[in-house]
Amino acid sequence: MAMPSEADLDTCLEPAIHSAAPITHRQTEMRPLTKEALSRFESAFNPEEDVLTLVADTIGGTVTANGLWRIFGRSAPPPGVVQWNEPTLWKTCWGEVARDKTCIGEDIFGNQLVCIPETADLLIWDHESGSLFTLEAPPDVALAAVLEHGIDWIEFYKNGSPRIALHRLPDVPDTSHLHWTMPLVLGGAVDVNNTSIVERTKHLIGHAMLWQQVRDLPPGTKVIIKQN
Repeated sequence: MAMPSEADLDTCLEPAIHSAAPITHRQTEMRPLTKEALSRFESAFNPEEDVLTLVADTIGGTVTANGLWRIFGRSAPPPGVVQWNEPTLWKTCWGEVARDKTCIGEDIFGNQLVCIPETADLLIWDHESGSLFTLEAPPDVALAAVLEHGIDWIEFYKNGSPRIALHRLPDVPDTSHLHWTMPLVLGGAVDVNNTSIVERTKHLIGHAMLWQQVRDLPPGTKVIIKQN
């Protein structure tokens, strides 16, 4: 039987994730997603046209699923949907894994709600592993289901993370993500004591640095965090 291998991880990614800048109180410019706004989005949605402009003009700057999903607007959450999708902001750090992803929203943890050319379905892009999870429905249908039923029906969230997110929601500004202090990809626990608050861009850049170190490790590898 092959013995599990070991890998040392640099902690140099920590400054990229954990900023010394103070976290502001939760912002209020995000408003609840309404059926009326979603209806305007549904009536105009065409997967072959500019989805970012449509999202910004109809449902952008809103939250749904009890505040756990954010839909990107022109300015809220900052820096706005267009700049958030600029490759040089954070996607370049992920290389091809994020290159063709059109991000129309995110959850409070930083998992992105994305559209890609290969499918009409809305997908969740895992911010720790870069993997994709399909909602098996186009954005208009998927968002209608979330508005009506929340996110508990989505297999991606069956690990109990929504419960943790709701507990911490009042503490998380719209400019930040709820970060798993010991990332789940490294065996971190889905527990409120394993959470911290990190500015959005720094968060995804930091996770890109971590992903670059662990992406090729074989399953079962024992990870040792080096203390600098």
